[in-house]
Amino acid sequence: MTRPALIEVRSVNKTFSVSKGGLFRRPAASTKAVNDVSLTIAKGEILGCVGGSGSGKSTLGRIILRLIEPDSGEVRYGGTDLRALSREQMRQYRRRLQIVFQDPLQSLNPRRTVAENIARPLLNFGVATVAANRRVDELLELVGLDPRQSYRYPHEYSGGQCQRIAIARALALEPEFLFLDEPVSALDVSIQAQILNLLAELRKKLDLTFLFVSHDLKIIKQFCDRTMVMYRGCVLEEGSSQQVYAEPLHPFTRDFLGTVLHLRKDSRWEQAAERAEDLEGTAGLTGSGCIYAGNCAERFEPCTRSAPALTALTGERGVACFRHSGP
Repeated sequence: MTRPALIEVRSVNKTFSVSKGGLFRRPAASTKAVNDVSLTIAKGEILGCVGGSGSGKSTLGRIILRLIEPDSGEVRYGGTDLRALSREQMRQYRRRLQIVFQDPLQSLNPRRTVAENIARPLLNFGVATVAANRRVDELLELVGLDPRQSYRYPHEYSGGQCQRIAIARALALEPEFLFLDEPVSALDVSIQAQILNLLAELRKKLDLTFLFVSHDLKIIKQFCDRTMVMYRGCVLEEGSSQQVYAEPLHPFTRDFLGTVLHLRKDSRWEQAAERAEDLEGTAGLTGSGCIYAGNCAERFEPCTRSAPALTALTGERGVACFRHSGP
């Protein structure tokens, strides 16, 4: 049975510019953070978004939540165009779309107790103090923490416990969609597994939908239903997480996967690391060519002339590469 779409993104673009000068400021440089990205996330699905630093993963997630406004494109939640909503209308939708940040300690207010951190979203939406405190206890139990310790401050908790607190705060308003912005990358490996297990349980129990951003394909494979691979703001490959991990189609995906095979330390790993490294000025051989052509060991003449579109293959698979779609 096909699940209905909860999040729909169509042709979204975002460019960040840096200006210089005093009174007469002028553009000095610009970066295309998100380049014509489209995606659909079904209700109850976990979509993984993987890529290196600066690939546009976090920017894309923040655009979906309207924490960043795109230059163009469309973002729909349950069929509603979020970009068309007024400020007050969007405020009400914030109850349904929440975020869990990468660094749990930095995302919590150090001057507030754990109970105050979790209760703040409830109080902001007019929930009575008594009801908010009752809800805080429920949320702490839900994420595996003792409500009797809620008078403590975030710095008195471990990193994994702080992330549980951050998850509890994100769930306070009973959202349907969570943007998980590398939620385990700042944690020890053993704690990572605990947090991922907790998120998987919460997804089933609360019927949640996730956009899970990470730079680790191994975590994406284990946790996510589908995976999209981003590089310099572009989606280069998509498909089921098992397929993308086991049979990567795009040269960047293979190179990126190769960089995590650090235990082998063979020449293949070294070559992959060199190619996948995002060096300044090597992204494309020409302005109109493939975004990865400058680093790609498999490029051929069409790659330097035009950028391949993301082409649907069999099933859920899609790839932006002339080796698979033809010039």
